[in-house]
Amino acid sequence: MKVTKINELFAKFGFFQIKHRFLFLIGLLIFTVISSAGLYRLKLDNGEDDWFDDWETTKLNQDHFEDIFGSCDSVIAFVQADDVFDPEVLEMLGRLGKRLENEIPYASSVTSLVNLSIPVGSEDGFEVTNPFEDGIPSDPKVLQEKKDFILSRESLVNALVSADATETFLVLNLEQYSENLETAMNKITPPAMAIFNDPEFKSDKYTIRPAGLSYTEYEEEQAMGNQCITRITIGFLVMVLCLILFIRSFRGVIVPALATVFGITSMLGLSAWMNIVGNTVMIVLVVLLAMALAVGYSVHYINSFKMAFRKTGNRRQSCIDGIRESGWAILFTVITTMGGMLSFYASGLRPMRWVAGISAACVFGVYLYVMLLLPIFYSFGKDRQPDPVASREGSTKADLRIADMGEHILNKKWITVIASIAIIAVCIPGICKIKINMNYSDMMGEKTPYIARLMTIARSQLGSQYGYEVLIEYPEENAIKNPQVLKNMDVLTERIGTLRQTKISNGKPRVSSVTKIIKEMNRTLNGDSPEAYVIPDDQELTSQLMFLYEISGGTDLYEYVNEDFSAAYLHVEMHSYEAESCVSDIAQVEQWVKELFPGTITGGVVGEVMQYAAMNGKLVRGSVKSIGTSFLIIFILLLFAFMSLRTGFIAMIPNAAPVILIGGIMGYAGVCLDMITALIMPMILGIAVDDTIHFTNHIKYQFELTGNYRKSILNSYREIGKSMIMTTVILCAMFAVFLTSSMSALVRIGYMSVIGMGGALVADYTLTPVLMLITKPFGKEKN
Repeated sequence: MKVTKINELFAKFGFFQIKHRFLFLIGLLIFTVISSAGLYRLKLDNGEDDWFDDWETTKLNQDHFEDIFGSCDSVIAFVQADDVFDPEVLEMLGRLGKRLENEIPYASSVTSLVNLSIPVGSEDGFEVTNPFEDGIPSDPKVLQEKKDFILSRESLVNALVSADATETFLVLNLEQYSENLETAMNKITPPAMAIFNDPEFKSDKYTIRPAGLSYTEYEEEQAMGNQCITRITIGFLVMVLCLILFIRSFRGVIVPALATVFGITSMLGLSAWMNIVGNTVMIVLVVLLAMALAVGYSVHYINSFKMAFRKTGNRRQSCIDGIRESGWAILFTVITTMGGMLSFYASGLRPMRWVAGISAACVFGVYLYVMLLLPIFYSFGKDRQPDPVASREGSTKADLRIADMGEHILNKKWITVIASIAIIAVCIPGICKIKINMNYSDMMGEKTPYIARLMTIARSQLGSQYGYEVLIEYPEENAIKNPQVLKNMDVLTERIGTLRQTKISNGKPRVSSVTKIIKEMNRTLNGDSPEAYVIPDDQELTSQLMFLYEISGGTDLYEYVNEDFSAAYLHVEMHSYEAESCVSDIAQVEQWVKELFPGTITGGVVGEVMQYAAMNGKLVRGSVKSIGTSFLIIFILLLFAFMSLRTGFIAMIPNAAPVILIGGIMGYAGVCLDMITALIMPMILGIAVDDTIHFTNHIKYQFELTGNYRKSILNSYREIGKSMIMTTVILCAMFAVFLTSSMSALVRIGYMSVIGMGGALVADYTLTPVLMLITKPFGKEKN
């Protein structure tokens, strides 16, 4: 179908819309009130569990581990001091432990220097004792003896306390909670924060840095919430500023702003009515994208209206002409943008599927409000005389200058082609350098206060950033008491200590298991000889050691084994998270488990790092699928729009260019692909195609009128070239809001989006018209 015929259909709808404008306004008002009422039900989440379906192996293994050993959660206080055995530090640890145990929900037990269970020899054989059970001694000599004793325990040194006694941990172990993490952390963290911030625990003698799963998840949610509110607020102000700058009329600012707000709130409200849970991080991107596109649609329509109004002076007819000139192009850009967003469904990842649905809905929502409200409100007012200053067909001086620039571009068409090929050739090797790394600390960045604190802990002697558990489960009871199994656990510990990602504290791998308790007991029963810090060869003896430890008051045994001794685990701490090394390390550990523990029914790696490793694989596959799907969807839509394979292919080239440019820059700049940056390429493709469609559609429309390619292209430069620049500037300004964020991933998506959309405009201004002129996709020229 010819563009002229399609435009006439839009003109007929525009006439109907203006004629029944009050009915449209009433209908929109009713729809807005009903849909927006659902906003109070809107729920946002940012949990890693969203990346996994209930049937997936990673989630099943994690759930099975927690069924056996209970909660992996705890509240941790990392303490640094000149000497953690200073009486003031020890007294603080005692008070802090008591307050946490008494005031924090789900508190189970406290482990710290003043809450220890250490086996020691006695007249009756041995006993499990706490060196500070009777309080902190005032005698320096007695205190030094206790310090020396604790530092002589291999199971404690460089695990609970550093060898130089400058670092230690206080750990509040938590019981398994029945609620989900979000509910539990809202109960656990606020009182914990109040305790840590109490002046009682501030001193020049020590520094306390809190951590723990629920604690840091709560801080992350708070930080994300603040980022969300701040970025959206700044984005709205930028949107209003852009409207003031480019539209310069009260009506042209207020109506698009209201259309944007109503479009976004209506779609989010409808999703809330449908009980769809959103993502805290992604919603910022969705809202800013919808804002930017709403302003872009507004600019295209208002410029078309103004050009017609300057020419005719008839307000109502100019509103209809504005719909005629821009309606089909805007609608088709909405469809292609929605197609680009919906490509995220192909990723198979829950958060990205949510982005796909809600972003497509918001794009359609703001389009609906913009294209209904703008013509209606612009139809109110008086007619006026045609503008005598405006030249050809209502063009301004700026329009004519853009047409002159287009003339120069067409005269240098082969330079444009060669330069484009050269840029693409340079960028392709960069794409091959892109790495996948789902590292939350890197995504958030150290400008975020809680991340800076966690990284300080991670870089210390004892602290770590991530960790994982190695589960060993046999079908029969008491299998863990087998000395060979216990010795193989130590062998596995030594091997894990050689891996790149394992945390090493003063030469000691940060791997803990039940073997440390058994070896400590064996040493105690053998005159406290360091040579006896080994696993005995006799199973009856190992069983006896565990039994004696338990009946003597030891509390740590069942942290690492289950009650029937059929399952145990090793806890491994990591100094950092580097995706490729981590995946390699996990594969190696699972191979060693199969080698050292034959006959296990379950054996392998579980925990946070396993989830991240699985996410990396999902992200690679999901990103490739979504990018490929977005290309396919947009190509099919272009074929449908222009009913020509050649035209569709030509229109795709300028859109692929900015995606290749972004990929090249990411690779060369070392920007990793994560859950945020994975959105950039399909999103840019969905947005970049807008200007291509506007430009190509207008060239085709002009060709139907003139029959001359050069004239059609120059007319298109003159009539919509300014709108293309304005919409790109607005989009870049909106995404530049991310540059003010303290969150590293948002900063990266900010400058990558600005580069991508700027590159898309350059490609549309140069490559699109040049390819049209060279290939002549609409047929032969008319005489």
